[in-house]
Amino acid sequence: MFTNIKAYFGFGVGLSLVVSLLFNYSQSQINQNLSTQLIASNLTVESLTAKNQALDRQVQGLVQARDVAQLAADETQREVMKLRRDAQVRLKEVRTVIQHEDCYAQPLPDAVTERMHYY
Repeated sequence: MFTNIKAYFGFGVGLSLVVSLLFNYSQSQINQNLSTQLIASNLTVESLTAKNQALDRQVQGLVQARDVAQLAADETQREVMKLRRDAQVRLKEVRTVIQHEDCYAQPLPDAVTERMHYY
């Protein structure tokens, strides 16, 4: 009987050793797969980070170009407004000067009115 217990115990220890080795091998394979996936994920993150930085530089360049274009548009708008004010002042001056002339009541030629239209 004691021999049977020793045999069962030895068989149990052997079986648990085999099961332990199989489990360790299985865990080793899982760890290798996860390690490979981690390396691939890190490469993907690095690639996406580089793309993100490139897009950030591109957006910054576009924002600066927009700001420069807006400043130029604002300056052009100011120049147009100044030219319009100057044209109105000149028109008033001309009307003031010619109001006592004989031609004041005469209509202006078409060529003159077309030129004045652009001011």
